Amino acid sequence: MIGQGDKGTRGQGGQGDKEKFFNEKIGFSPSAPSASSAPSASSASSASSASSASHTPHTPHTPPLIGLLPGSKPANLAQGVPLCLAIAQQIRSVRSPTRFIIPVAPTLDLQTLARFADPHHNPVIAKVGGISARLVSPESNPSERPFLQTSEGLRVELATQFPAYALLSRCCLCLTTVGANTAQLGALAVPMIVLLPTQQLDAMRTWDGIPGILANLPGLGSAFAKLINWLVIKQGRLFAWPNIWANEEIVPELVGELQAVDVAQMVLDFLDNPHKLEEMRAKLRRVRGKSGAGEKLAQLVCAEIF
Repeated sequence: MIGQGDKGTRGQGGQGDKEKFFNEKIGFSPSAPSASSAPSASSASSASSASSASHTPHTPHTPPLIGLLPGSKPANLAQGVPLCLAIAQQIRSVRSPTRFIIPVAPTLDLQTLARFADPHHNPVIAKVGGISARLVSPESNPSERPFLQTSEGLRVELATQFPAYALLSRCCLCLTTVGANTAQLGALAVPMIVLLPTQQLDAMRTWDGIPGILANLPGLGSAFAKLINWLVIKQGRLFAWPNIWANEEIVPELVGELQAVDVAQMVLDFLDNPHKLEEMRAKLRRVRGKSGAGEKLAQLVCAEIF
């Protein structure tokens, strides 16, 4: 998870080149600032066309595809991977044809990701649903994606292509942690539910400024992180970037000791009522065109990648 504030410009020239590179890749074309120096409106041409062209509503013949984005940093993965597996297991018990997929961050190898689904390596599993899984890499069929498989038979596909815009655009819904993921999904107009589990309250340590320094102090960092995160959560602030841009909650943010069955029930309600997904998608399309959204997305994702 990245820091919640604007990271600003890093360095004297390299960051601008990186943002330009990313703008070209995702298709953002920021317009020139106005005379009043207010942030300019940005278009998301490639992301917009990807979300409109690739999204296919699920039907009885095309099972829904749900994206799982548990994060890329160990503190987030320790909670996010087992929680997402437990939620997916609950959904599968009601809607067995549903497909689940994790777009794996380019900085993360599959074996490391799988360890967060192994109770011998990740004790947090017991706190967030108790669902573990093992990594399966099909050798007989190289075209088949590797996947995480639970003892109950759930398969969660692992996609390693990057960037994963086309894949994400095919998802009817994504479950994601906070950070740059929410900006990417917002730019693609992909409906999402943002998860902030607090079973391990010191997991969020990437705040900017003094809070970030205190949260990462050797020895005392965990205690500071718990206190800082508790205070931030008590403020009732918005965490997802589309919500911050809109200054209102247009995508659900679930904060607390999240239970898989409760989150799964919300997902099932969205699947049973596709008009709710369309309403969320329409709001995301509106907010992504607001002033400065394109530049902000470029900064966020460049900070994550570089």
